[in-house]
Amino acid sequence: MGTDAHAEAQRHFDQVILTDTFSAAVEAALQQQTYALVAAGFVERDGAGVITRGWVVLHFRVLGRLEVADTWVAPTKQMCLASHPAAGVLRSVALHPATQVFADTFAPAADRRYVDAKPAAVQFGEVDGCIGSVDVASQAGLTVREVFEPTMVWCLYRPVTNPLQPAGTRANRARLRAPDFRNSRKSQPIWSRP
Repeated sequence: MGTDAHAEAQRHFDQVILTDTFSAAVEAALQQQTYALVAAGFVERDGAGVITRGWVVLHFRVLGRLEVADTWVAPTKQMCLASHPAAGVLRSVALHPATQVFADTFAPAADRRYVDAKPAAVQFGEVDGCIGSVDVASQAGLTVREVFEPTMVWCLYRPVTNPLQPAGTRANRARLRAPDFRNSRKSQPIWSRP
């Protein structure tokens, strides 16, 4: 809990079911025949910092089984570079892989420790600072050093009701121009990550 995905899902759905990863959210949506909310900027890295998965791989992996029902841009929760109150120069920071650009900007010399979500970055105790959400960092008693509020592109997936017809057919093009579901989906459950 405390992630941008959780907050965004709650803005649009009454019932939010959390999973550990966006991949798990997509698989659960397939099994339950319901929606999944995925951030287009999602990136996963292993402990060494090597990218292991991202939105493009996930999107193509579900081709023909899930389709994008809607997309939108929304501000994230306010993010920050935060540190322990006694920290001086930040030699190391914990961060979610998608927020690396902010570590590059605000703590360029700091070593990176990658975690699965910004709340985990705030809780990671073996570093001088983190890139996290302002609310979570403040609740943890950290000192907020820099504040920023980027936007995120969100993709709402739904199960495909008709298998994909050959590309370029009129029926396929019409089906891919999905109507805006934001007003009619509120009562549907959605899968996302905590």
